[in-house]
Amino acid sequence: MKLNRKQIILKYIVEDYVKTAQPVGSNSLLEGHKFLNLSSATVRNVMAELEKDGLLEKTHTSSGRIPSIEGYRYYINYLRNDKIDNTLRFEIDKLFDSSKSIEQVLNESCQILSHKTNLATCILNPSVYDETLVKVEAVPTTLNSFTIIFVTNKGYVENKNFVLNKNVSLDYVLKIVEFINVEIKGTKVLDVTNKLSKIKLISNENVEAFEYVVHTLISTFSNLFMKRGSRFYGKKQLLEQPEFKDNINELKKIFELFLNSDKLAEVFSNCGEEISISIGNGKYKDISIITKDIRIPKINHELGRIAVVGPTRMDYDTVIQHLNYTVKMIINHLNDLKEVDINE
Repeated sequence: MKLNRKQIILKYIVEDYVKTAQPVGSNSLLEGHKFLNLSSATVRNVMAELEKDGLLEKTHTSSGRIPSIEGYRYYINYLRNDKIDNTLRFEIDKLFDSSKSIEQVLNESCQILSHKTNLATCILNPSVYDETLVKVEAVPTTLNSFTIIFVTNKGYVENKNFVLNKNVSLDYVLKIVEFINVEIKGTKVLDVTNKLSKIKLISNENVEAFEYVVHTLISTFSNLFMKRGSRFYGKKQLLEQPEFKDNINELKKIFELFLNSDKLAEVFSNCGEEISISIGNGKYKDISIITKDIRIPKINHELGRIAVVGPTRMDYDTVIQHLNYTVKMIINHLNDLKEVDINE
């Protein structure tokens, strides 16, 4: 498709801003793209039109413009290049070896994605977003200790031993856990910690002990369950991004997101087998997340969702190419394996 003048200028502004992290002015645009053969005044007028259209924004610290979220979306939909780079193809192809397990393939794929895009990557296991809790129970192990057991509809079981708080009796723990089990069984794994935090004691009897039991359940569930739900790669790459170098709060927000699988799954909730792109949504307004499902057609099994994460000033063209091709190669590799161990 042949681009018109406005589209060409928007395309170059997006790509220049992605490379430099500096607002783009008419003079710098013409210096970098001399073949445009336009006057500075003409470029300024077009940039003003693009700003009026909501595709560019003016910054407070510069006379240049930067892409808006809508500008990035327009670029992704109409202006980016779909062709895969041959150097990228070669480097990704080298990653795959028939002797590698699924776990190795997924881990190394995320590592190379982080390296090639200079962004963070993540895998979210499928069980995290469709698993429900069948029961939680406390089992006495000695006179002053017990084991908390969680069981899901996928047959997944987690347990942890505890020594009793001196102010809480074993009988009371068993009674409260039985009460809580009735309240939360059937709850999606993603919603368990939130639901636990909202459970109230029917009477005022021993509130301190009740809170102890609830806190124990929440911390145990979070530590045992939620951390198995995702794997996060490329923290160093995020630290190198200009947007996050001097913005510890924003970086902390990202790390908290990727250490909390229920929040992560919520962000991934609209992802499908095709590329799904979230740009600056809600609480994460300065973050973009590009995701894609990994499904093995041979056995109709979903391995999870893979994502590339970074600032909204992201090289969407390169990231989408990398992610699409990497997932394609993962699927081809796993389809070629004689035996696919989905529980590996």
